[in-house]
Parts: sequence; structure tokens; C-alpha cells
Amino acid sequence: MARSSDRVQAALLLVSVLIGLAAIPFCAAAGSELYARQKQVSVHQLADRSPATATLLADGPPVTFGGRSGVLAGSAPTEATWRAPDGSRRVGMVTAESGTHRGDQVPTWIDRSGQVVAPPLTGPGVLADAVCAGLSLWVASCSVLALLCAAVVFGLNRRRWAEWQREWDDYQAKRMRS
Repeated sequence: MARSSDRVQAALLLVSVLIGLAAIPFCAAAGSELYARQKQVSVHQLADRSPATATLLADGPPVTFGGRSGVLAGSAPTEATWRAPDGSRRVGMVTAESGTHRGDQVPTWIDRSGQVVAPPLTGPGVLADAVCAGLSLWVASCSVLALLCAAVVFGLNRRRWAEWQREWDDYQAKRMRS
């Protein structure tokens, strides 16, 4: 024997699970769309950017020591020189790791004009972004469903508790009369 609120709760759970399962292809499509867009960006960046080796003209950031944690590494913009694709020498700022010194060579990426740029998106990076985006979207949609279910179940429980309290009060009142 189930109360109507128990049936509502069971139906809500079933519908939530079905909606969560139905969301999978939509989330996969969103991840696939992101993959397609980022793959185009990756192809463009890989064609436009090339690796270069920069020689530091100044020391990189100093190595810092934390009390109990030991060595703390970091990076900072540091003046360096490198060769542009046309062979000309360029001077500018590159990211140098802690503990690097003047004259050390550091890898960097440059565009066709010889300017330092961020590393290009790679195929594995694009794939990881797309998979993480699709999974994150699905987890977010399931979380919203779970919160909605929890709110409805909370309301149903309050209603059931109120019914039980009324029944208990009625029982107590009948016992007092007899």
C-alpha cells in the first residue's frame, strides 16, 4: 500500500533518471560542436605559430623557499632575444621559470611576424576540452535534476509529516475522550 505522495516520488525519480539519460546525446552534441570549433582554431594556430628558442638577457625570477613546504617554483616575464621566421633578431619578454639565469635558453612560441604568442591548441588539448565540456554539461544538468528532486521530496516529506502529526493528534484526542 503506497500513498499518493509515494507514487509521486517514485514517478519523479523515474522521470528524472529518464531526463538524465536523454540529456546524454545533447551534451555529447555540445562537446562535439566545441571540438569542431576548437579544431579549426587549432589548425589555424598550428599553421600560424612555430616553436622558437629564446635566450634570456636577464635572470628569471628567483627561487623562493617556503617554511614547511620547501621550494616554491613560479614563472615571470623576462627580457630575452630570439630569431623571427624571417631570420631577424627580436628582443622582448618571454616567460621564464624560477631559477633560470641570463644566457639560459627557454622554449617559446612565435607567430609569423616574430611576436611571442601562447602555445597553440593541440589535438589532444582540443579533445580533452570537448570531453570535459560535454561531461561538465551533463553533470550540471544531472545536478539541477537532483536539486529539483530533493526540493520536491522535501515538500512531500513535510506534507507527510504534517499528515502524521494530524493523525497522531486525532489518536491522542480520541484516547483522552475514552
